[in-house]
Amino acid sequence: MLKMSRKEVFRQCRRGVKYGVLLAICYWVVDFCIRWEEAAEARAIYQKKQGGCSRKLAGMEQVPILGGSLLDRTKIPGFYFGSTLRSDGSCIADLLDGSFWWTGKELVPVYETLGVEPPTSWTHYHVTARLYTRRDTTEPHNMGGRHVDWPDELVVKLKNYPGLELWLTAPPPSIKNEFSVRTFVMHDWRRRDATPRTINCDGLNSPESKASASGLSKAYLLKMNKEQLENLEFGSLRAYCTVELHSFDFAGGDGRIHLGTEGLRGAPEALKSVSDYLSHSIIAGK
Repeated sequence: MLKMSRKEVFRQCRRGVKYGVLLAICYWVVDFCIRWEEAAEARAIYQKKQGGCSRKLAGMEQVPILGGSLLDRTKIPGFYFGSTLRSDGSCIADLLDGSFWWTGKELVPVYETLGVEPPTSWTHYHVTARLYTRRDTTEPHNMGGRHVDWPDELVVKLKNYPGLELWLTAPPPSIKNEFSVRTFVMHDWRRRDATPRTINCDGLNSPESKASASGLSKAYLLKMNKEQLENLEFGSLRAYCTVELHSFDFAGGDGRIHLGTEGLRGAPEALKSVSDYLSHSIIAGK
């Protein structure tokens, strides 16, 4: 009798566990559905508010950015900006996007040349910027180069690209220069901590790029001696290059600049002009 009772208890326990698990699963499914519906409703409300934010800023000539400054849209025609709704309910512009041609002497916004073929000597610069009020600070940068100067024997001054240098890791030719041979240092345009800004031409790294076919890829550059590097000439080669956020800033934030190796000649002057152009559109906050 006792043995049968134990079996019955075991069956009841199994049955209880089975129904308990089933009830737990049902509870989880119902709770998940409720939370999903609440999240979907919250997303719909946010999207509606975000749409209202975008429409509000689209009708303004001077739009607020993070930190209290204003972006004067009338001074950057042809540029697009993104907006965001902050947690405190404020509506601000947070991104800026646009392009320029560099004539060799001045900037020409791309929108001014729509429908017109620009001269082949002009070079293209595309800007994607983060908008925020910059504050004066003496703090060193936490990204990018840490050195203000570099050993003379490792510095290559590029004769065909005034203002640009290569700061090599080892005397060339050397495989140790794998990264430094495609990083162009703007020696005369410094950041606030006196470290130089750089242009990274990662397009030279691709074995299938036009750079490889032209004999100017990273693999070929690594075989060059110092004199050959000093006389480096990319000509009309268009391998992509990037100026990262830590190397480009202006009064209203920082940005990433996209260009090609054909735009390296005159790049320091062009990039400073882009910074000045964008800074001119910022009205400092009080």
